[in-house]
Amino acid sequence: MAWYGARIAGRRPSGFSAVSPEEVDEAEAFFAELTGTEARGRSGRRSAAGQAWAEGGPLVEGPLTEAEWRTVVSILTRGEAQVGTPLTDDAECNALLVAARIFCDRNAMQLDRRDPLLCLTTDVTVGDQRVRDLVAHVTARGPVVDWTRRPRDARVLHVMRLLVGTYGYPVSGAAGLVGNLQAESGVLPQRVEGSAGDTPMRAPSFAGPVTDFTADEIVNRSHSARTGPRLPGIGLAQWTSPGRRTGLFAHTFRGVRLGPRILFDMDAQVDYLVTELRGAGYAGVQGVISDPAVTVDGASDAVVYSFEIPGALLSGGRKLPRSDARVIAVFERRRPLGRNAERVYTAAVGTAPPPTPATTARAPRPA
Repeated sequence: MAWYGARIAGRRPSGFSAVSPEEVDEAEAFFAELTGTEARGRSGRRSAAGQAWAEGGPLVEGPLTEAEWRTVVSILTRGEAQVGTPLTDDAECNALLVAARIFCDRNAMQLDRRDPLLCLTTDVTVGDQRVRDLVAHVTARGPVVDWTRRPRDARVLHVMRLLVGTYGYPVSGAAGLVGNLQAESGVLPQRVEGSAGDTPMRAPSFAGPVTDFTADEIVNRSHSARTGPRLPGIGLAQWTSPGRRTGLFAHTFRGVRLGPRILFDMDAQVDYLVTELRGAGYAGVQGVISDPAVTVDGASDAVVYSFEIPGALLSGGRKLPRSDARVIAVFERRRPLGRNAERVYTAAVGTAPPPTPATTARAPRPA
């Protein structure tokens, strides 16, 4: 069930303002047309059929179904809760907008029409307590954040806070890592390789044209079937190989295997990133960036050379030596990004004390 606010004279209230009698009458008339019942109007009288419809049935409440979780992913993909209702840079506001969409999809035909603008206008709908009660269920798999609406340095700061405060990396080590994430994805968790920063899920297809891909199409990309984005890189670190891509979408965070939802969850992708770094395959990089004495440049070089390994470091399928001029050129391009991450973090929170060894040794438990 869609919201029909545009049908009511094209108006959308600003703030939680009072609803005029004229708006009530217009809403009554619209629902009468929709359901084939008699409008009550300002007289307050309603036909027996209209009264029976208005009383409706029991409302659907409680946790989201898997189909509704797919709706949440679709909302995050499009960046709007409903046509004409875009997401914002405020996660709490977004959660309300998504809760309103789910509530109205579930219940619009069962609502008591004593509030005729409910599920017709956004402000009235998000102000309803039943919608607000649904927010806890909508955010059960993570906050509703449209990262494309957050400035780049705000995204950088968010990841720095996680790496330093939650995972215990020294500021310099975290900064070298985040500078590389900026080079790879612009610190956008849904970024597809070959896309632009303001349209991170729009990229060339195997057939050639630039396409707006869905989350499922990105997850199920197949080179052999030539489906999905032409280039394989995805996410904060532009995970490319089949094994690392599969690991990303199979990752469990907050006790939930997120699947396509992880494309929009910065915290979950950082957790996957740290899980990889703490694995046996990247012990050398982990040792460098966990060292309180590491410099930002040293951390940046270690991450790009031994973790990210972009194509510019390869020749004939083999990694070039660190002394090669082409490798040094990559180092020099990425180091300033790490220094910027350090500046952003220290400007926001000051210089943090070095983490204790016990802190750096433990991953956080899922909430």
